Amino acid sequence: MLRRWALAVVCLVLLGAAVHAELPMVAASLRSLAHLRWRPAVLAVAAETASMVALALMERRILILAGLRLPFGRSVAIAYASNALSASLPVIGSGAATAFTYRRLVAQGATPALAGWALVLAGVVSNAAFVLIISTGAVISGNLAAIWAGGAGILLTFAAVGVAALAIRQPAARERVRRAAIWTLSWVQHLVRRPAGDAAGIVADVTAGLASFRPSRADVISTVVSAIRNWTFDLFCLVFSLKAAGVHVPWWGIILAWAAGAGGASLNLTPGGLGVVEAALTGALVALGVPGAPALTAVLVYRAITFWLAIAVGWAAYLYLRRLGQVSSASSPRRAAGELSTTGVSRRCS
Repeated sequence: MLRRWALAVVCLVLLGAAVHAELPMVAASLRSLAHLRWRPAVLAVAAETASMVALALMERRILILAGLRLPFGRSVAIAYASNALSASLPVIGSGAATAFTYRRLVAQGATPALAGWALVLAGVVSNAAFVLIISTGAVISGNLAAIWAGGAGILLTFAAVGVAALAIRQPAARERVRRAAIWTLSWVQHLVRRPAGDAAGIVADVTAGLASFRPSRADVISTVVSAIRNWTFDLFCLVFSLKAAGVHVPWWGIILAWAAGAGGASLNLTPGGLGVVEAALTGALVALGVPGAPALTAVLVYRAITFWLAIAVGWAAYLYLRRLGQVSSASSPRRAAGELSTTGVSRRCS
């Protein structure tokens, strides 16, 4: 933990040095904010709103497959509040967001196993959709090596989603996965003497909620499409931010540039990747031929919507849920994260 905090401080110091070195460009970019094109800016806000709604719909669809139906508005509020927690807290943000979502699902009637598997499946589908979009961007970039890598990524993504869907839908496939997990866990226990307990019993506890999911082919497709919409609308938020700044969109490389910003956010060194995303995304746009000052202007608009506005809406959603009695005042992200560690839950942050 201390090492990550130190790395975050180093990143902020380097960012400050870079801003100081590029003060003329930063000043020009800030001045250009007064001349934004407001119609594309409004469309950027609409695109990011659609992205968060798509994320909520994906998670809601996964829960419906296990027989738990959340109200649409509650699902959107949970998605926004979880995103605000993830973006507001440095280092521990993603863990706190996962713990929060887990607790809310349990409060809505999901069993701990069901809530854990819902988050796991949401993370798997979301990451698969992200890889698919990046691979598509590599294919259309025009670079031969990127085309091959992108094509391989697309094929592997479809294969991974297909195998996961088969494992959920087919009892015989689940049984093979269970046996493989028991064998692997027994081998690990033999080597490191952890975790303690009977391997078969541990695997049975962890996989107990998986049998609750009964997805049809249409359900799988609908869930994946919602995940793709989540990322695609976020990408279009960047596109409209560029148009708001009066910048010609470099379509052939925009997906890879956007992915550079998303990668910076996933490092979680600073709250929501603050500073890291701006530097990575601006650098990627400049590498595509966008002038420095307009590129920074577009990135500032994009981050104002996807970071600052999303945090404001997210904390309002958190207070709304708290007022409804959905958030316990005594709940602790650290305590909830400890509960989640036993279920192997992971989550991606929008």
